[in-house]
Amino acid sequence: MTTISVIMSAHNECDYIGAAIRSIQQQDMSDWELIIIDDGSTDNTYNTIKHLPEKDPRIKLMRNIHNLGLAASLNKALANARGQFIARMDGDDVSLPTRFSHQLSFLQEHPDIDVLGAGMIEIDSRGHPIRETYCPEKHEEIISHIYKECPFIHPTVIARREFFDTLGGYNKTLRRAQDYDLWLRGYKQFRYHNLQMPLIYYRRSASDYRSSAYSSYVLWRAVKRDKRLLSHGWYALRPLLAALLMTVQRKTFQTRE
Repeated sequence: MTTISVIMSAHNECDYIGAAIRSIQQQDMSDWELIIIDDGSTDNTYNTIKHLPEKDPRIKLMRNIHNLGLAASLNKALANARGQFIARMDGDDVSLPTRFSHQLSFLQEHPDIDVLGAGMIEIDSRGHPIRETYCPEKHEEIISHIYKECPFIHPTVIARREFFDTLGGYNKTLRRAQDYDLWLRGYKQFRYHNLQMPLIYYRRSASDYRSSAYSSYVLWRAVKRDKRLLSHGWYALRPLLAALLMTVQRKTFQTRE
C-alpha cells in the first residue's frame, strides 16, 4: 500500500500547476501517489499536465468534463486513493521539500493525532513572500477557537485515511468552505494538531461574499448540530461581518486615493 495519497483538484491553474506538481516530485520521500482531478478547466491546464503520468507513474490524472466544484472533485480523488495517509495540495501552491517527511514522522510518533496541519508562507502572484501564518497548535486550543476561525490551512493538511472514511469525505453540496465543514464535523471524534513551521508556499485567492456566506452557513449548521445555538449562534455572523468591514475599509481607502 502507498504511504501517502496526495489529492489535488485544479481548475484553470495552467500558470502554476507545473510548479505545484514539481514540489511533490521533489519531496525528500518517494512513497507517495498524486491524484489530480482537472475540474473542467477552460484554459491550458489539462494540456499542460496530460503527459505527466507517462513520465511518472505515481501521478494519476482524471478529468471532469464540466466543473463539479472542489468538494466533489476531492471526493473523486479520495475514491481512487490507496494511501494510508491522505494529503491535500492545491494547484497553485508549492510544498517545501521536507513537508511529507516532517508530517509523516510526527504522525508516526503521535498515533493519537488524526489530522495534522502546518504553517504557510503566503506569496503573491509572482511568488514573492508576503508573510508567515500559523494556526493554533494543540487539539484543545484548536477546538476552543473552532467556531471563531477555520482550524487548518487546507492545503497543508495530512490526515489518517480513517478520518475521511468515517466522515464520508467532503460535503459535495458546498461550493466553498467545504474544509471548514469537514473539521467542524470531525473535531469531537478525532484529534487535531498543527505543526508550528511553514511547510507550503500559499498563493491566497481573493475572498468574497460567497466565501463568507458559505462559512457562515457551515458554522450555523455546526452550532445547531452541537446544540449551541444560544451560546455560539452569533459566531455564524462573524464571517459576513468581517467581509462587510473589509469592503468598507477598501472603499474608504480607494476614496482617499
